[in-house]
Amino acid sequence: MAVIKCKMCGGDMEISADKTFGTCEYCGSTMTLPKVSDDQRAAAFNRGNHFRRAGEFDKALGVYERIVAEDDTDAEAHWCCALCRFGIEYVEDPATYEWLPTCHRASFDSFLEDVDYLAALEHSDGITRRQYQKDAAKIAEVQRGILATSQNTEPYDVFISYKELDENGERTRDSVLAQDIYYQLTEQGRRVFFSRISLEDIPGTQYEPYIFAALNSAKVMIVVGTSAENLNAVWVKNEWSRFLAMMRKDKTKLLIPCYRDMDPYDMPEQLTVLMSYDMGKIGFIQDLIRGVNKVLDADKPKEKETVHETVVVKNEGGANEQALLKRGNMALEDGDWKRADEFFEQVLNQNAECAEAYLGKFLAENKCVDTDEYADKRIDALPPCSTEKLIACEIQDERIRKATQENALPGYLEESEIEQMFDFDISYDSCKKARSEQLQSEKDFFAQNREIKRIEKYASPEVSEQLNGMKNKVFSFLRDAIAKAENEDKTNAARVVSEYNAHLEKAEAKAKELRADAERKREIGYSDAGKLESHEKYQLAAAAYEKLKGYKDSKERAAQCLAKHTELERALAEKREKEAHELAEAAKEKKKKIAIFVSTAAVLIVAAIIIVTKVIIPEGNYRKAEMLLSSGDYENAIVMFDALGDYRNSAERAEDARIAALEGAYAEAEALLAAGDKARAAIKFGAIAEYKDAKERSRSLWNEVAQRNTVSAGNYHTVGLKIDGTVVAAGHNSSGQCDVSSWEDIIAVSAGGNYAGNYTVGLKADGTVVTVGLNELGQYNVSSWPDIVAISAGNDSTIGLKIDGTAFATDFSGCDWTDIVAVSAGAYHTVGLKADGTVVAYGLSNDDQCDVSGWKDIVAVSAGDNHTVGLKADGTVVAVGEKVFGQCDVSGWKDIVAISAGSEHTVGLKADGTVVAVGRNGSGQCDVSGWEDIVAVSAGGNYTVGLKADGTVVAVGANNYGQCNVSDWTDIKVPER
Repeated sequence: MAVIKCKMCGGDMEISADKTFGTCEYCGSTMTLPKVSDDQRAAAFNRGNHFRRAGEFDKALGVYERIVAEDDTDAEAHWCCALCRFGIEYVEDPATYEWLPTCHRASFDSFLEDVDYLAALEHSDGITRRQYQKDAAKIAEVQRGILATSQNTEPYDVFISYKELDENGERTRDSVLAQDIYYQLTEQGRRVFFSRISLEDIPGTQYEPYIFAALNSAKVMIVVGTSAENLNAVWVKNEWSRFLAMMRKDKTKLLIPCYRDMDPYDMPEQLTVLMSYDMGKIGFIQDLIRGVNKVLDADKPKEKETVHETVVVKNEGGANEQALLKRGNMALEDGDWKRADEFFEQVLNQNAECAEAYLGKFLAENKCVDTDEYADKRIDALPPCSTEKLIACEIQDERIRKATQENALPGYLEESEIEQMFDFDISYDSCKKARSEQLQSEKDFFAQNREIKRIEKYASPEVSEQLNGMKNKVFSFLRDAIAKAENEDKTNAARVVSEYNAHLEKAEAKAKELRADAERKREIGYSDAGKLESHEKYQLAAAAYEKLKGYKDSKERAAQCLAKHTELERALAEKREKEAHELAEAAKEKKKKIAIFVSTAAVLIVAAIIIVTKVIIPEGNYRKAEMLLSSGDYENAIVMFDALGDYRNSAERAEDARIAALEGAYAEAEALLAAGDKARAAIKFGAIAEYKDAKERSRSLWNEVAQRNTVSAGNYHTVGLKIDGTVVAAGHNSSGQCDVSSWEDIIAVSAGGNYAGNYTVGLKADGTVVTVGLNELGQYNVSSWPDIVAISAGNDSTIGLKIDGTAFATDFSGCDWTDIVAVSAGAYHTVGLKADGTVVAYGLSNDDQCDVSGWKDIVAVSAGDNHTVGLKADGTVVAVGEKVFGQCDVSGWKDIVAISAGSEHTVGLKADGTVVAVGRNGSGQCDVSGWEDIVAVSAGGNYTVGLKADGTVVAVGANNYGQCNVSDWTDIKVPER
């Protein structure tokens, strides 16, 4: 199933690939539907519909035309192309609540004859064809009404296009400037269309007939703008782009851009090629009026004009030559290049020095109507601009050296580690050189082209003007590109310098933090060395003290420990020598007894074998094992003692080594707990779970620090954990994802899945995991997972946090994450929170949703579809990833205690129990401002769930599958953190 936006209201419609007709559950409109074979095509239609509903018909048309290019048989794509060409928007009738078409691009061409409309009929089946015909009839009726109204309006001389209101609803400067022009022209007796006055008494829904009539009757359009943004405003661009299209058919029309307080090259590209006026210059209005009058008075006969009869007395073929030139130019306009070339060739047969004919052949050869089109073709044919790397600034070596020396702590924080933190790419891409080379190449082309040189040789002033205009258009484009590249170079250089300085500041701050952390670790190391000393592990303690590089009295204590170790070794050596002497004496005595019964030679051989195999070799290995044990190399000591078998007390010493290793780790865990670092203590205890009460202590600590959901919103279903350890669920159950009634002893829940199917994961008190729902991608192959303390279900993968701070995940193996205290699975990426407050991530990062390496002081994380959110210790929030719907606009949030990232929205729980939300709100999923006494939140697909302090649940947003039917839930467990 795919989600398509309604063409009328924009609501979500869930459709299958074979469904071509349906009704929107939000607005009740019946409509045709597109062919949707994959998410990419659905996204393309949704994008086009978004642009069309916003009035950006050209952008929408471009999207639909790309779909048609991929599949010319897609009836819906053809239909949408027709809607854009006529500017069709659907508006709800307040009386009947029916969504009716309005036309923003009226035309004398009938909608019923549009080529894409006819293609939609050709490629549709019976029921969709009837719907197209029904909708087209309504549009044609609207079009006829517009044309009828427009025919009853007086014609205009001038049309003024401008932006009336800004984003705050205030009148723009453009409007004031346009009104001054309006008054100046009306004083000249001109009839001027100025919407503020001309449409003053007309309802907004009835503007189009009057705009259409004015656009068609006006000979001149004046476009007024003080910024590129205003000139590109949807309805302003709608007016001037329509007028430009009329200009191409009617050469008597003229569009005049007028700008102020902006660079003329910042105007839309279609306007920069036109003669424009700077409204800030003295005499501007007089120049503008003169230009307008020149166009409007062009058809009027001059006063006292005397008509003279002209008699041709020379060039017998002149009349025929002119006729052939005209026919050649007409063929160019029709795009009949072969016929145009033949006409111009006939002219040259009569006059070999006719520059206009050479120019015509040149245009026909290049399939261009005129020199402007040829210039545009050359500009369009320019290859993509290659770039070169330029250096923005010098590396600040002295600053880096100083920070490195100040913060390095040998043995804990090395200079090389700090230096790597200051690495930064100070280069940027520049295309100025490439653009300059393109300009020179174009100049060389025009200077060396044989056909152009021949045209220039015989050119009349008029032809010269056309050629110069053609070349200047290309050269001006490239000069503008060079200037733009220069400005971009300045901007990029300044940006890189600014980013570099910011990076240095962050690196310096990070170095200081690492230095402080290193000093803390050194203090812990000092404490650990003391514990080793207290356990009489003097050689290991001495090595630990020596690593401290003279910290406090570590040098003296290292010497003391070495002395004690030497003393113990001497005593041990004496003991072994005594044992060896006693053994030798015993051997001698035994030898004497044996000599009575056997020959001397036999006794010596046997004795030698016994001493070598039973005494000398084992004793040497035993001593090596003891040395390893005393040095703290427990792993190798255990291996050697085990290999000795029952020699002396090897089995007991191997067990001593195991206990020493476990005891050391246990002591480290207790030290972390005493220091208040519960998360690291939980991880450390978890790593030695089988020793003493380590597993129990780890689980107890994880109950305090783990992030566990007791309510969870998926895409289309919701689950809740009750106080008694059972689970309830509501919503879509197509894959059995809500079949949780038999679950018991649950301590956390998580709802996952996507449009293809959904599933639910539950964490049991014994650290095992249970699942129900779709398992198409193996997203809940978790039955073998042991010792899990937290879980998270994504779109098609599940991640579990282990008792030792590592992780299991169903979509990858060999996870090397360590020291993890929280996990969150999104659509196609997963994030983990480390004990030191930093964050790691893996998976798809097409919207930079995995760019979390610079985060610090984080206490909670949440992964959405294409964005990631982090809660900082100070109650503020950070976010990265997709920002299309504002789902990452969280920088102003304060006093936040919990967060949740949904598909395209983000929710935050404040300390006072209220809730804030940002992002997409098409289904009301962000309407949480009235919530109170909330203790937990969960953002789902297009809805949001909140847990109240009394154990009840509230929900807002899409409820098409009953996923928000949670108002009767009670006794839902309030999370411990």
